[in-house]
Amino acid sequence: MPLTPLTGQAPPLSAVLMRISIWLPFETAIGALVLTYVIILAMPESSRLEGPDPSPSSPTTYEHPSEDSQRPLLSTNAGLTSESCSGTEPSKHPTTWYTEIYHLLHIPGLRFSFTVFFAASIAFVAKAFVYQHASESFGWQMSTTTWLRVSQAVGASIITLLFLPILNTCLHKRGYQSQNIDLMVLRGSFLVAAIGFAILGQAEADWLLVLALFVCGLSEAIQPANQGLATAPITRRYNARLFTTAAVLETVGKLAGGPIQSALFSVGRREGHGSLGINFLASSVIFVLLLGLALVVRIKR
Repeated sequence: MPLTPLTGQAPPLSAVLMRISIWLPFETAIGALVLTYVIILAMPESSRLEGPDPSPSSPTTYEHPSEDSQRPLLSTNAGLTSESCSGTEPSKHPTTWYTEIYHLLHIPGLRFSFTVFFAASIAFVAKAFVYQHASESFGWQMSTTTWLRVSQAVGASIITLLFLPILNTCLHKRGYQSQNIDLMVLRGSFLVAAIGFAILGQAEADWLLVLALFVCGLSEAIQPANQGLATAPITRRYNARLFTTAAVLETVGKLAGGPIQSALFSVGRREGHGSLGINFLASSVIFVLLLGLALVVRIKR
């Protein structure tokens, strides 16, 4: 997310590089990815900080979060409590990766976060169809659609570099917990995303597409806020498994969202259909549902 401003520079830079060589943007991207990998390996977080495991045959052993570290735990009004996150007594037997995932899925707070990871990925796939929508419905050349991406990057930069840091500082000074702030940011971001995709679905002028992508960019706080919320109910040693599971859910969501959004986009193109942007409206509905779910979620003190 801190690199969001650079995403706004990427399309114009790619256009310049493509004038030199069609392969140059791809070569530049591959070089940047390799450099990123080298930087990650050089980071202290990539080194093994903990001592060797007690048994070579048990790479990980599930241990329950302590009472102190798990004070802020998500629950819903249905009466979920922190005791229900553990499920069973701590096991001294070796566990496998799917056992750890099973335990993670039974933590009440993570159920909400995992739902957001999956459903939001399906909804955000709709943005890939904006450029085709602009070209077919408003006669934009594909080179002109770059400004849609720039508009989205500007909105994302404003929310991540200006608004969120100021909001965090102000709310922390007022005594708000980080989990409460993340939950409030999620609620606001869901509302903003629903509005942005609704504008996309009903846009009758091309400038509304630019506005809608800017608004959608303002919802880029969904991912970091959800990640922060998801790490609250677990201990540090399970962060890697958590983010691996989240990445799998996001990938599955994108794989499922592609055919779904494509089918809806095709329906909107049928003769006599009332809305050309029905897939964007569907994404708006998804975010409305996520907003409703977020409104009933509470932080367990």
